[in-house]
Amino acid sequence: MKSAEKNIIVYFTAIILSACGGYLPADKAHWPVNPAEMHSWQPPDEAELSARRSNQLRLDDLTAEIEVLFVNHATLSNQELAMLESARRTNPEIQSMDSSYGRKIKLEQERKSRMERDIEMAKAGFLDAEARLNKLMAIQPPILFSISDYNLAMKRFRNGQFNKSLELFFKLTKQKPPLFLQDNIQFAIGSAYYRLKNYPKAKKYFQTVLDNYAQGDKRFISYFMMGVI
Repeated sequence: MKSAEKNIIVYFTAIILSACGGYLPADKAHWPVNPAEMHSWQPPDEAELSARRSNQLRLDDLTAEIEVLFVNHATLSNQELAMLESARRTNPEIQSMDSSYGRKIKLEQERKSRMERDIEMAKAGFLDAEARLNKLMAIQPPILFSISDYNLAMKRFRNGQFNKSLELFFKLTKQKPPLFLQDNIQFAIGSAYYRLKNYPKAKKYFQTVLDNYAQGDKRFISYFMMGVI
């Protein structure tokens, strides 16, 4: 049995070796050439060389420009980064300034509103003061006592012109005569009414002398005239 297994193994080994056997074809020293696939080269003429040189110069210039652009781009990129960093640092400052300026603007607006109110109040006060001043200026100046009117009234009384003398005496009472003449004027009015035989009015003015000017020199004669009436 073992002999049969050995024979089978030998048989398969022989088959495998026969399958791997044989020879490769030898390398050819001369392969056939296809003229269509051949590349022929002709040296360029002067015109083509000149064109190539011109193109090369343009390419060199473009290359130099591109290199400059790359360098500038790198520089600008660095500058851009620096600007972004500066902006990053500056933004909080700007925000702080905006907040500060906002507060200042608000305070200024409030101050402006207060000034406007003060101006309105001052304007109202000025108008009120102006109105009071105009009112004071419109007041008639005080009428001063006229000695000439007093002398004329006495003259007309002595001349018997009692009505005309009364007009002047009443005018004198509105001129705030001095105290030492006030009882004289009241007595003269009573005397003029007595001469005109208007006794009730005469008694009224004699009584005024007695009531208001008891210390004057017309008191006793006023008593006498009251007794006569």
